[in-house]
Amino acid sequence: MDGSNRSTVRVRDEFHTWTESWLRIAQQLPHPSPFAQPWWLRHVARGTPVHLLVLVDDEPVGGIALTARRVLGVDVLRPAGHGVPCPDHVDLVAVPGHEDAVAAAFAGWFAGPGDRVLDLAGAPERSLAARSLGVAAVPMDVAPYEPLAGSFLESRSASFRRNVRRTEKRLARDGVAQWSATPDTVGRALDAFEALHRDRPDRAPLLAEMDRLRPALAEAVGCGEARIDVLEVAGRTAAVSVAFLVAGRLALYQLARSTAREHDGAGTVLLVRVVEQAVADGCTEVDMLRGEEAYKGGFASRRRVLTRVRAAHGVRGRALLAGWDGVRRAHAVRARVQARARTRVSSARGGA
Repeated sequence: MDGSNRSTVRVRDEFHTWTESWLRIAQQLPHPSPFAQPWWLRHVARGTPVHLLVLVDDEPVGGIALTARRVLGVDVLRPAGHGVPCPDHVDLVAVPGHEDAVAAAFAGWFAGPGDRVLDLAGAPERSLAARSLGVAAVPMDVAPYEPLAGSFLESRSASFRRNVRRTEKRLARDGVAQWSATPDTVGRALDAFEALHRDRPDRAPLLAEMDRLRPALAEAVGCGEARIDVLEVAGRTAAVSVAFLVAGRLALYQLARSTAREHDGAGTVLLVRVVEQAVADGCTEVDMLRGEEAYKGGFASRRRVLTRVRAAHGVRGRALLAGWDGVRRAHAVRARVQARARTRVSSARGGA
């Protein structure tokens, strides 16, 4: 902060009475995140909420929304939805021009009495929390994205356009219907979403989180910051998409698709329709969020790097973080050994 500014900085452990101010701060960020919205923080958080709000002359200028879980006498601080819900672009946030004040306030709070560990998975590449605490933001994943202008489908590769149009025609022969959830129908749409995921054992961890995600998504649909779209073919649900709409950005969060052979490609068709509607509504970007799954390559040509920011304070906090690092290194070594063993066995069989 400018040395001529004599403003004071205070940190409060809640912002329930500052929701409008928090939203104003969040909207001014370079990359406004749906995972900083009140409906996400209210419903998806697990543990004790730790909401830090930095004020300058009683005016909120930044902060961070975390949850705390006590582990061996240490407060482990993570973003709301850490784990399977996979939030990204979670970070210490600040109104432009107040980054130094917010960073200093957070560092002072973090270094206060007590033992604590900060674990931000999905932080942006230039994390303010990392800068505040003087730690590295370690690359952990990417988030593909694409600016939107004009027809989205026409901007894609020739093979992608051809496949989408071919699938559209094939599905149309059986009768296609698409509908978007309203506050009155969001429950039915989410029922369809869950039903499709029950056919896939790998989606069981996500289904286990739906008790928390359902009220968050229902509230987001109600305030126009989420859309849930259902594609039906011959009267059967073929695909369901869940997307967020924040500050002119469409963030594609989840896709459930039928495993029936006759529904092949239905998920891609639905996502293209959702993106095209977002263009018509004035959105300027589609964000594919965390993960580099192969299908995202057809939708996005650019990538943002996501990082993990971890820091510890206190003797027990540093010991806990060091122990976790040791376990991770041991797992990594074991994985490499197992991979080499499989390679040797495969080579031996090939030469037999």
